[in-house]
Amino acid sequence: MKKNILVLYSDNPSRLAHINKINSLRKHYSFTLILDKKDFKEWLSKFVDNIITIEMNRSLLDIEDIVKKIEKIGKPDGILNLSELCVPLHSALATIFNLPGMKSDKALIARNKYLMRQFSKELEIPIPKFILVDDKFEEKVKELTFPIILKPTIGGGSGIVRRFETLSELLEKKEEFLSLGVMYSKDPLFNEHLNHNNLLFLAEEIIGGEILYPSLLPYKIGEISVESIFFDNQTHILAIHDKNIPNNGPYFEEYMWSTPSRIPQNLIEKAFKYVDKIHRNLGSYVLHTEFRTFKDELILIEFGARLGGGPIYSSVLTSTTNDYIEILIDLSLGERPKLKKGISYPTLTHCLWAQKQGKLKNISGLSKGVFRPFYYDIQIYDDIGDLLLRAPKSTRANGHIVFKNDLDNDFEKLETSVMEAIETIKFNIEE
Repeated sequence: MKKNILVLYSDNPSRLAHINKINSLRKHYSFTLILDKKDFKEWLSKFVDNIITIEMNRSLLDIEDIVKKIEKIGKPDGILNLSELCVPLHSALATIFNLPGMKSDKALIARNKYLMRQFSKELEIPIPKFILVDDKFEEKVKELTFPIILKPTIGGGSGIVRRFETLSELLEKKEEFLSLGVMYSKDPLFNEHLNHNNLLFLAEEIIGGEILYPSLLPYKIGEISVESIFFDNQTHILAIHDKNIPNNGPYFEEYMWSTPSRIPQNLIEKAFKYVDKIHRNLGSYVLHTEFRTFKDELILIEFGARLGGGPIYSSVLTSTTNDYIEILIDLSLGERPKLKKGISYPTLTHCLWAQKQGKLKNISGLSKGVFRPFYYDIQIYDDIGDLLLRAPKSTRANGHIVFKNDLDNDFEKLETSVMEAIETIKFNIEE
């Protein structure tokens, strides 16, 4: 008899590979997709066995009704969470159905960046200097060294994160920026994180990051993200991705993920030490953890109690042959995953962007762009005629392209092909 797996999902075009994988596993499992009713699309029903639509911003308030809908289909044997937004719901359902998962107070730490920083500080993990944007903010912010950034206490994917160069710029533009917090109104934690009808924000000093190896890419590589799991009382790192420092403007957009990491071994050991501490104290069997890199230290940016977003799932699979979704299903069932170790082919995933926002006229250079050594995969997120947005209205890319060098493991050759491809492929906007 097939085991029942709940899949917690929020709409994102970069999760096509995730949905395809779930569909391929339906001979072994019965999948029930749970998502916000506004995210429902008819085609999703072709990939899963059942769909339950809910009001995600009320998911914790409506938990009894959600449980009744689940029980009508069948008691779940495991829960697969694909979204930062669904971490609190994952925790609540795991508790109700006595399945592996975090306690609710720990899930809140994983979602609230202010609590996350306090938690990390107690674990003696280096963090930026930070304060909460509250009624005493204008007085307390003078304790920070500019430039600083403001980010919402909830949310992920660098959404509505903004850099302010000076105190005067901050005071002039703060209220307008804080009003963007309404973009997170679908979040189940939104109403609990309000201050005078605005979403609570965090202010922290910009900490930079150091380039620790040569690269042909045209931006500073000084950040890593660590994909890790925990079972049998041990932490296992599946992959570490090198990332650009997203300081390309007042807003923060992520451009690329490169694995295996080329940072020094001493920093890899520190990454393991820090994520191991988080796993053991948070109680999460999966973490996506981001650090800024320096010669002798890592500084924590944030962590999420779920797999990395965007094309991270595909990147881990392409580089290491470990299937993150299969691993998380095993862990959700209380089973020991079978990990493949010792494989890490150089893999570079790069976002594709329109240079400005507007209605998409056409995409040029696709056929030429993919004719490069080590090309592996591409996904386009938008259609001709769609309105493409840029930060702060959206920090989502318009597609991504993947290159993998399993010929001679040469990163320089890999980066050369990637740069040639992204310079060729253009998202052209109507004038």
